[in-house]
Amino acid sequence: MPRALRPSWLIGVLSFFGRAGAPHQGPVSDHFDGQRFHNIEPKPHKNLRALLRWQLTRAKQATWVDLPGPAVPPEVVKRVDGDELRVTYINHATLLIQHRGLNILTDPVWSKRVSPVNFLGPRRHHPPGLPLDRLPPIDLVLVSHNHYDHLDLATLRTLVERFPLATVATGLGNAALIRETGFKRIVELDWWQSLPLENGVLLHAVPVQHWSARGTSDTNQTLWVGFVIESPDGPVLFPGDSGLGPEFHLIRERFGPMRFAALPIGAYAPRWFMRDNHMSPDDAVQAHKHLGSRHSLAIHFGTFRLSDEGQFTPPQDLAKALADHQVDRDTFRVPTPGYQWLIPVVDKYP
Repeated sequence: MPRALRPSWLIGVLSFFGRAGAPHQGPVSDHFDGQRFHNIEPKPHKNLRALLRWQLTRAKQATWVDLPGPAVPPEVVKRVDGDELRVTYINHATLLIQHRGLNILTDPVWSKRVSPVNFLGPRRHHPPGLPLDRLPPIDLVLVSHNHYDHLDLATLRTLVERFPLATVATGLGNAALIRETGFKRIVELDWWQSLPLENGVLLHAVPVQHWSARGTSDTNQTLWVGFVIESPDGPVLFPGDSGLGPEFHLIRERFGPMRFAALPIGAYAPRWFMRDNHMSPDDAVQAHKHLGSRHSLAIHFGTFRLSDEGQFTPPQDLAKALADHQVDRDTFRVPTPGYQWLIPVVDKYP
């Protein structure tokens, strides 16, 4: 593919076609200056000059190949009760989390491309691990931030047709855009704010180290969040997308060790460009340790080509990082689309 048409280049170029959402309007806080949000440890935003430097100095990239989906889509139970926790990996950052009678979908993306236009931009290299029409009744949709590979309007429009009573939880400033898809029940949350759910479950929005934008003019005008699902059976973390920062220590201090964490391991090369906003596999293992996570699942790799690492490099680098940090590979697993994990119960939480 010519340099000017490589997917990572298109991410920058196509941002000029993106339609900016309405900016958040609210009081100034320790991470909002009245116009834009910033991380706990503010990071400089990569500008057009940095993007050009990346594209003009990068080495030749290996071609990604298209992979088949699961031969037989996994069977998904309608609901689970009590302390049972089931996680189904669908693709990228899309998980089906089932716990205490709730069915929760994270950053749902079933589209062919993640782009402001449907004919160009990063395309998928494997089918979703679970067809959209095989989903059980969805109660809650989590949208971590407004990047196209996490907030996919086409998928949300399809979901609301099937699950019109589902609630969407997201960060400050994203409701107006999501409302255009047809969802009526949308809750915006600031960092550390909570939403009571059923059956003794609380949803918490937590800080992660990232950024937001749909176009060229709305950088950091809406909030990026992770989510902790807190229940008597131990907390579950879905961070969406994040660099390695102080946030994971803060989450551990507030909620205790995670029963389960979904940790992104892709879109990390080159490090000078990606480091602040995307974890490498080694960073993800460090986050796993910072969180005291009993069970972690790798996400955000292998579906869409977003950066310079190879298609199969993230799992390889993760295996090395786990060995380097002496972490049991069974506690930090690499899924294939459609992979299901019944997360073991931990006897006692603080």
